Amino acid sequence: MSDPLKPLFDTPLPGLERLARQAAAVASLGDKVRQLLPEPLRPHVVSANRRGDDLVVIVDSAAWSARVRYAGPGLLEQLALAGEAVAGKVRVRVGAKR
Repeated sequence: MSDPLKPLFDTPLPGLERLARQAAAVASLGDKVRQLLPEPLRPHVVSANRRGDDLVVIVDSAAWSARVRYAGPGLLEQLALAGEAVAGKVRVRVGAKR
């Protein structure tokens, strides 16, 4: 007798594939942002994502948000040189590190 659930799990669902691509893009952008920021700021970046034309950088505490915001214009220039041009501005949010 064949397994009735096997066809369901043979191919990933389209929504899961799209979600996996989005997660990979967010992880890649977060890695690029960490690389391009000055060394003291790198460990405090939780992630980065695009929201419309803006780049949203999540940091682990409010103490580092002002420093990342101050580094924003240089970060945008370096991202453009790396092929990740951002038309808007850098927005910094505080979030928990996971």
